[in-house]
Amino acid sequence: MAKAVTKEFEIFIETQADTSADNTALDMMDYVDIADNQAFEIHEVSLVLDPTEDFPVSAVEARFQLADANLTNFVSHADRASLYVARQTFDSATLGMFHQESFSSITPLIVSKTLFLRNVSSTGTLDYTLRIKGRIVTPTAKDYMALVLTQTGNLA
Repeated sequence: MAKAVTKEFEIFIETQADTSADNTALDMMDYVDIADNQAFEIHEVSLVLDPTEDFPVSAVEARFQLADANLTNFVSHADRASLYVARQTFDSATLGMFHQESFSSITPLIVSKTLFLRNVSSTGTLDYTLRIKGRIVTPTAKDYMALVLTQTGNLA
């Protein structure tokens, strides 16, 4: 079990989804110090339409994927690089909002220190806030072995 170096904390990152699917590199060192032989242990991820943003005036669908690899396209959430996916749909006719999201807690230790957020919106540009909750830990040899086995797919 990884040894906690910090208490649990939250990182809030403002992002924008528009009609061109693109990746945003999130250097975790911009938000928190992660020393050598330490990792960022993610506990929760969520994404919300920013409170500064008005409800969309037309029907909009936005997709997001948080990964520990610089993906050139959206990939299946079953892909080991995918940590979190979200899809949000806004229906302006009924003022309804629908969403689905999934966080893969199987690979919560981020040792690469950089995450990538891929996003796209069906129409227009919308502001969102990404929230990542976790802590800094010192992984044990067993943690590193579990991480390698998970990333290579050799799960027993």
